[in-house]
Amino acid sequence: MNEKNPLNIKDRKDFLRRLALSKKRNDENNLRFVKLHALWLKRTSNKEWSRQQKKIIDEVYKANRHMKLNLTR
Repeated sequence: MNEKNPLNIKDRKDFLRRLALSKKRNDENNLRFVKLHALWLKRTSNKEWSRQQKKIIDEVYKANRHMKLNLTR
């Protein structure tokens, strides 16, 4: 593998253009998600929100409870 070109990129300008386009699409998708989530929060009762948060926390706890916490380094 070439040290100056580790990704073996033939057309640097095209690669950077596609990378910028991908970043822009990703930013747009993230913003769309945040807006949709904000709408959901506005329309959802506190009781429902709390129920779903509990479900998420319980699932994370259940998935990780078998892992031991290592407090020494």
